[in-house]
Amino acid sequence: MRINVGDRRLRETGLLLLIGSCMRSRYPEIVEEFRNRDGGQAVLDVCLEEMHVNHAGFKIASIIRYSDIKRVTALTVDGSPHCVQLHYVIEDIKRHFTPEVETAHYVVERGEVFEITPKAVKRSRHLSNIQQMLDKKR
Repeated sequence: MRINVGDRRLRETGLLLLIGSCMRSRYPEIVEEFRNRDGGQAVLDVCLEEMHVNHAGFKIASIIRYSDIKRVTALTVDGSPHCVQLHYVIEDIKRHFTPEVETAHYVVERGEVFEITPKAVKRSRHLSNIQQMLDKKR
């Protein structure tokens, strides 16, 4: 997140990959695979244990707008209460400020990558909906 919102590396690709900072040390091969997709994506590390979600959200929104980002992908470890917020942030930015931007969500659980839909991200914010889904399965 120590990058200018109009940095050339962001503008050249139009693709932004946001990763939980621990991803580089835990799953470097997965980060590299994602970084190289679609001809290369600009990669930014975000740790929402170190930075408040509102600070990160403002910076990410500014980057998307000023650097004309076409797609934002979040790649985090699964199960982290901090990392999940990164998925929420990019969906909020899309909803409120840049409806034209594409979003993609991925989590890594025990070395396996799972794609998560925006609908699942939204649903995960509403515990009552999740409880109702669980109650129906009983």
